[in-house]
Amino acid sequence: MAKKKSTNNKSQSGGNERSYVLAGILLAIFGITIMLMGFWTSISAQRYNSTSSESLELLADMSDELRKVNENVLEIVSNVTDMSDNVSEITVSFDKIEQDEAQFEALPFHSDAEMKRYHQAKIFMAAYRTKLNSLQTMLSSNALDLATMKNYYNQDISPLSFTASEMLESAKYLNNKNTKILAKRTRQLSLVTSGVTVFLLIIGEIAIIVAARLAKRRREDLERKTKQAEAAANKFKHSQQKMEEIAFTNILTNMKNRYALDNDIGPRLDTDQFNIALFDMDGFKIINDTYGYDFGDEYLAQIAEKLKAEYSNIAELYNITGNSFAFVFNKDVSDVQSTRYAQNILMTMTGMFTVANLKVQLTASGCIYHYIPGDCQNLSGLLVKMDNVIRNAKRSGGNAVFTVDSI
Repeated sequence: MAKKKSTNNKSQSGGNERSYVLAGILLAIFGITIMLMGFWTSISAQRYNSTSSESLELLADMSDELRKVNENVLEIVSNVTDMSDNVSEITVSFDKIEQDEAQFEALPFHSDAEMKRYHQAKIFMAAYRTKLNSLQTMLSSNALDLATMKNYYNQDISPLSFTASEMLESAKYLNNKNTKILAKRTRQLSLVTSGVTVFLLIIGEIAIIVAARLAKRRREDLERKTKQAEAAANKFKHSQQKMEEIAFTNILTNMKNRYALDNDIGPRLDTDQFNIALFDMDGFKIINDTYGYDFGDEYLAQIAEKLKAEYSNIAELYNITGNSFAFVFNKDVSDVQSTRYAQNILMTMTGMFTVANLKVQLTASGCIYHYIPGDCQNLSGLLVKMDNVIRNAKRSGGNAVFTVDSI
């Protein structure tokens, strides 16, 4: 009986030992599996972080080259530098962008959202380059004057460059977002792995320290890239502001132009009541024919400076064509006052001016329009109505101010 009991104890003890061994083996396998999973995930995360950083750098380089293109295009539109130098720099920038695109597309681990924004940016950059090639062809053949070139830039070229920049910024944002998500998941897995055994805890701690240092380096690098991107964005914003100033300013007189007039009063035509005056020099063509265009430009510039000095406090001034000036009076200027001011403006414009040591004096014809809401659908309709009044004034001998209501 005792022998049988001893055999049973040995059998039970052996079973327990085998259970412990099996549990140990299973735990070891489980621990090694978790450790390998953590190790593999850590390597994958590092590879992803490295690729993500490289991708972000390439996107930032593309944004920077696109900014250089925008600056060169702006200089061409501003007509302030030799176009050949700008065209050469634009070509170099686009070639660099194509190299960056090839490197970017060769990298793995791009998210679908990031690639979607990138491909959109690529399409707009290609369209942007095509438009610039068309602009270069037209400029080379002298098919565009400065005003038409600026209008072409504002309507056909600027939206493409702006959208391409926006898509690149969005791709960079999505890249950074995915990097943060992966970093968060890596930390969570490290915490789970660290709880299996003391050994895995130590290994996990080491991995966390290493990962933290790598993450810090990546963060510092990303922060540096972000600052560079912000600086580039600020420069681009400044370029946009400069472009808008050029687009809405008459270069000769430094007054607002017709585009600015449309931008300022176009939205008001259906809702506001205001007073606007329009003036055109009488017989100005004889000045250009007799003394030359440079002489005529200087004459107009002096008239513009005189008008700005005397009437900027009561109205917004516009040089809408070569020798045509518009005045949108302030809201606190009444109909009667605006009529009186219009007569004063006529006297100023018909005064004596000295240009190149010559005394010059021309008459002018103008009209005053006490505009009421809904009277015109757009600026073109308003100007046509006022131009008709001015033609009547010129037929009557000029040197007079008529009202729109008088016809």
